[in-house]
Amino acid sequence: MAARPGTGASPVLAYLDFLPSLIIGMARIYPCGILVAAFCFQHIRGMLRHILVMVMALMPAPGIHAALTEHDYSAFVLAALALKELALGVLLGMLLAMPFWLFESVGALLDNQRGALAGGQLNPSLGPDATPIGHLFKQLAIFLLMVTLGLGALTQLIGT
Repeated sequence: MAARPGTGASPVLAYLDFLPSLIIGMARIYPCGILVAAFCFQHIRGMLRHILVMVMALMPAPGIHAALTEHDYSAFVLAALALKELALGVLLGMLLAMPFWLFESVGALLDNQRGALAGGQLNPSLGPDATPIGHLFKQLAIFLLMVTLGLGALTQLIGT
C-alpha cells in the first residue's frame, strides 16, 4: 500500500488518524459490554474482550472521525470527550442491564421463598448467593432477546 500523495508519511500514520475516534467509540461500548448480561463479558476475558469492543467500535468510528476533523481539538478536549462517552456508556449500560437484573432478582426471591438460600443467610462465609432460578431467568431473558431479534436493536441503541 502506498503512502498518501504529497506526503512522505507511511501508510501506518494514515491509520493513526482514526485512533482518537476509535478510542472515543470504545469508551461508550466498554461499560455497556461489561454491565449488560447479553454480551456475556463476565465469561470473555483478556484480549478477546478488547478485540470484540474494538470491532464494535469500528461502526461509529468513521462518523466520529468526520466530526473530529472539522476542528483541531487538543488532547484535553479529546480526553474530556472520551470521559463523557465513558459516563454515557455507564448510564446506558445500567439502563439496559436493569431488565436482566430484574429477572435475576425475581429468581432470587423465588429461591429465597423456597429455602434454597437459607444456608447463605445463616453462614455468610459460604460465598455469594448463587440462585439457580435467578440464573435461569436471566438466561431465559437473554435467550428471548436473541430470538426476538432484540440484540440488533440493543447494539444499535448503544451505537447511536
